Amino acid sequence: LAYVEWFSPFRVPNRDHGLHKVSRIIKNGERMASIIPISNIHCSAHLIPHFGPVAPREWTSSNVLDECSSFYVNTYIDRYSFVTLR
Repeated sequence: LAYVEWFSPFRVPNRDHGLHKVSRIIKNGERMASIIPISNIHCSAHLIPHFGPVAPREWTSSNVLDECSSFYVNTYIDRYSFVTLR
């Protein structure tokens, strides 16, 4: 079994770099999550934090997934992601 947090569906990709922006799904102030069979997972996703001209100094590799509210899905990370997620 695996714990999975759910994100918004893909919309139109960013016109500058072609990446899809996603945000956590929040319901009643709680992150939407599920416990699912590992056999239901097709691949992992490489998330790039979305921020302005400067990344917040308080973000670290240990807390950025909790601190950042939206991300880009890196479809360029490998060939499988590029072909599958584009």
